[in-house]
Amino acid sequence: MPSMDDSADSRATVDGREERGDRTAEALLAAGRRVFAELGYHGASVRAIAGAAEVNPALVRYHFGSKEGLYHQVIERAMSSLRQRLLRALIDDEGGGLRGRVQAMVRAYLEYLTEYRDVPRLVQRALLDRDPNLRRIAGEHLRPLLEASRPFIAPEAHDSVDEMVTSMFGALIAPVLYEPLLTDLFGRDVLSPESIRQRQRHIETLVDFALDRLQSATEAADDDPA
Repeated sequence: MPSMDDSADSRATVDGREERGDRTAEALLAAGRRVFAELGYHGASVRAIAGAAEVNPALVRYHFGSKEGLYHQVIERAMSSLRQRLLRALIDDEGGGLRGRVQAMVRAYLEYLTEYRDVPRLVQRALLDRDPNLRRIAGEHLRPLLEASRPFIAPEAHDSVDEMVTSMFGALIAPVLYEPLLTDLFGRDVLSPESIRQRQRHIETLVDFALDRLQSATEAADDDPA
């Protein structure tokens, strides 16, 4: 009959294996994000991803079933993490109104891009590869953010806000996607902490300007007797 010590040792062994398995899966997800961003889905090999994670290539199949399974999990993780950060920023700034919430989301997005610089390239590669899952996953994770912002916006202003979001998105993403070109052009690191702080102030100014214009247009429409 097994002793209590034997049972404890067995649980410790299982727990240790699970912990190592979790670390391996996380290492493969991080390596997959980097390699898929650099080479695209078709250019990335299981061997290259496993090599970047410093694990046996067979562990890709063990944890994710296939390269495709890993790829889908990488995209899912990237979109889910972004949604959580933006939604937290949207909800936490309860007293800031639309302006405060948008500014909070800009800061959260910049922090995310600073931490995960390869995600914009990952998404760009997926778009170029016409990955059918990207639009579904992005819609599932990002559309709720737009819907959550609707109560703060007059219905007639929805199209204007959509255009503002598009412009902000470009201003946030472009320096990450074109970092080598912009660094050579400007002669400085466009992703340095100081450059990112400057960009945050610049985008916040753009947001203020856009929201002021939007407010003026809304007030003018309200005052129009027609």
